[in-house]
Amino acid sequence: MAQVIVYTADGKFSTTANDEKRPGETRSELERLLAGDVAGREGYKGGSLSKPDVSAPDAEEQQNLNTVTDNNAVVQTLEQTRVLLPYLTKLDPKRGEALIKAYTEGFNETGKAEFALASMRAAPEYDEMFSGIKRADGSLRLTEAQYLQNKEAVIIHLNEAGLGGYAKTKIDALFPTLLEGNVSPNEFKTRLDTVRRGITNLDGELKQNVMSQYQQYFESELGESLPVTEEVLLAIAIDPEATSDIIGERLKVANIGARFQISTGEELTADQATMFISAGLAPTKATPLFETAAARALTSSRLARRFRRDQEYTAVQLAQAEITKDFETQQELSRLSAQAASESAVEIGARKTKGGAVTGLTEA
Repeated sequence: MAQVIVYTADGKFSTTANDEKRPGETRSELERLLAGDVAGREGYKGGSLSKPDVSAPDAEEQQNLNTVTDNNAVVQTLEQTRVLLPYLTKLDPKRGEALIKAYTEGFNETGKAEFALASMRAAPEYDEMFSGIKRADGSLRLTEAQYLQNKEAVIIHLNEAGLGGYAKTKIDALFPTLLEGNVSPNEFKTRLDTVRRGITNLDGELKQNVMSQYQQYFESELGESLPVTEEVLLAIAIDPEATSDIIGERLKVANIGARFQISTGEELTADQATMFISAGLAPTKATPLFETAAARALTSSRLARRFRRDQEYTAVQLAQAEITKDFETQQELSRLSAQAASESAVEIGARKTKGGAVTGLTEA
């Protein structure tokens, strides 16, 4: 088995790969790398074992490469960085784009990939996105691609255990603790399965007793019934903070629901309230958002009927469109307003004389 050097199609980056198949493999690492199937190194798809000569590309090649040269310095575009580091935007698109920009700027300033990487790791979004990746001495526990790959594996294991909601809200706090404890995704799955089997195999009467105790506790804290399932017990078993998180989340949902009812006179379901919380709506900003949405829903529905459009708008729909930046709904409302303004202008411009003749603007 031999290690060979592989270059990207533009010849700017290189890596190594084994050119022989391991037992049980259908393709060697080299074959998978050139096919773009190696996580974190998708940019080597279509690469070669010899460094391409890109010193004098023709006009078509220059356009495809989307690069320019100035005093022999190659300028890397954001799109090229996205090809080289596709994993950055997979789990966190917003922060990932900021890191892609930092990497590109670092490369264009120095022309060296190692400095581009240092620039990316110095960006404020890096520590937010890769919490726990650095040891105390500043060295990395694993590469960025491995970090995101392992994080995604933990999310998958939690989803398989029926803890998708827990994974969505707690993964950013949970994963760094696993890294610091040197707990791999496979080890985490083993521990999760062990706890889950323990709960499943509990004596039926004992399990029901435990669930009843937690249900009574939640009812005393929240003043309402909260079903306690095996999944809830599993979350509590693997995370001591889960009980306070559950209570806090329910209180937020109740707060948002109450503000919606006061503002609109309508009921908000728990799922709808959770959606607003997940989108980052703070309770202090909920009331003005809901009041504005209710007024716009009333006006927009009236205009839709006036212009014979088969569309009714609700307060929750328009509040959701506002907080999630739903461009299509915003465009619909803008078109309705524009049509109403246009009709109003026509009515104002058209006037009749005493003899009944129409003067001014008229609608064609």
